[in-house]
Amino acid sequence: MSESRGEPRATARANPPSIALAILSVSDAYALQLRDNVPTIASPGYWALFGGAIDGGETPLAAIRREIREELSLDVAGWRELWRVRYYVPFWDALVAHWVFAADLTMVWAKHVLREGHATGVFAIDDLPQPIEPIVTALLERYHGTARGR
Repeated sequence: MSESRGEPRATARANPPSIALAILSVSDAYALQLRDNVPTIASPGYWALFGGAIDGGETPLAAIRREIREELSLDVAGWRELWRVRYYVPFWDALVAHWVFAADLTMVWAKHVLREGHATGVFAIDDLPQPIEPIVTALLERYHGTARGR
């Protein structure tokens, strides 16, 4: 299942920010965002986790709550912090710190409104869409393989 929307938003940044990412469970599947296909954002045209930059003075938890409100019009309070990982992001040509959180949106997913990105979809772990960055697949498989982070 997916829906589309289409306005590009972000512009490239000179210095890499820290990023907050959301693993969003919907029943036994995962909600992903198809990023806009514009060269001024990381991973254009790829399926990705929802999330974004942690603003100055903002905690990672506050950032993920803000990002999900901005991107999906959902105010999610039940977050679990999973991991902090650093990996190379070609867009910034740098190692970037990513804070990974999880939330179960099964009861509220039907109320979401896509505000950023080209589309959203809900996918089973064995049926993830392409193209998708290998790190997204790795994070989802790690989460799924650890009894969904419990």
